[in-house]
Amino acid sequence: MAMKTKITTAILAGCLLSGSAFAGDYATALGKCLYDNTNATDKTTLTQWAFVSLGKTSAAKSVVTIPAAKTNAVDQQAQKLVTRLVTTSCRKEAAQVALHESTSGLQDAVVALSSRMIADQLKSQTKNTFSNSLLTSEQSEQLIEAGKALQNLFQK
Repeated sequence: MAMKTKITTAILAGCLLSGSAFAGDYATALGKCLYDNTNATDKTTLTQWAFVSLGKTSAAKSVVTIPAAKTNAVDQQAQKLVTRLVTTSCRKEAAQVALHESTSGLQDAVVALSSRMIADQLKSQTKNTFSNSLLTSEQSEQLIEAGKALQNLFQK
């Protein structure tokens, strides 16, 4: 356990102290790795973390207030989860972030992960609200037919 803590500390310190040689590339890879290595429970934790993080903004506070104790508990769960992932499944990507990314490398990776998680949630939650409201079924059929005609034109 002590070795795991030392590795985590070294990776996080590296993220904070390293210069930026290829800003973004390694953070993006780490974000993808984090996403690819989360299970349903992890995704719930990260969705809750994204929610309480956004809940700290003035726009969100005008809609809902999240108790500080709940925010702190969710923040701690997310920190433990990300620490576990960067020291196990994503240790190679995390090491690359520590070696090559700017001080925001780990933060950028978590933002990339969160953005993907939020996109997944919004897509599933807005399906009934927005999926058919823009086009009628007749318009959808016409659009599909027009697409097929264009595809055939370009294939010739």
